[in-house]
Amino acid sequence: MRRFRTKGDHTRGMTFDVGQTVVRRDVRRGGRIGAVTTARVVSDGPEGLLTWTGPGSQTMWCTTLDGESVRKYSLVERENTALMLSPSEWTGGGVLMLTLPEPGNSVWWFFHPDGEFYGWYVNLESPMRRWSQGIDISDYALDVWVEPDRSWSWKDEDEFAERTGHPEFWTASEATEIQVSGEKFVGLIESAAAPFDGRLTDFRPDPTWEPSKLPPKWDNPA
Repeated sequence: MRRFRTKGDHTRGMTFDVGQTVVRRDVRRGGRIGAVTTARVVSDGPEGLLTWTGPGSQTMWCTTLDGESVRKYSLVERENTALMLSPSEWTGGGVLMLTLPEPGNSVWWFFHPDGEFYGWYVNLESPMRRWSQGIDISDYALDVWVEPDRSWSWKDEDEFAERTGHPEFWTASEATEIQVSGEKFVGLIESAAAPFDGRLTDFRPDPTWEPSKLPPKWDNPA
């Protein structure tokens, strides 16, 4: 999936400080931003970038001009509707996101408002591209939901199939690679291997952290 990778990226050596606010942007081919999440940095090292998005943290989601979510819109409906990014906030409990280095993808830990862990989420995506305010990824639509007992299921298979072959997304051969990448995570899940070995399920954020906010120039080109 070479077209999702960035060669000669001068920010590859960039690391973020603990507690720093960063943005996580889903950027499509051509540079269009599809979604934005803000987060606090928990750690940043060889194992990946670990961030926390707490309740009330600022986000930007794709909506119609009237503010209606297009999450359930088909690709054809999206292409024939005027859309924009609308400000919102993360609701419910918080989410811990481990964005992995190449070959990419991320694993999320979801928590109830009382701090109880209630499942993992594997977000299949391109390798992250760092820039001064955070990271950019391209979301591949196909995901895996994992219960605390490690029973799992695929998510958004219809959306993944609908986008396969579309010029803004991925080819059929790239779709096969994405599926294989997801199946590798399934192997880790079923064997209770890292990061599905129980680590971070008792995570608690720094109590001094306020909900993260969009920084200035959050929409600058990377």
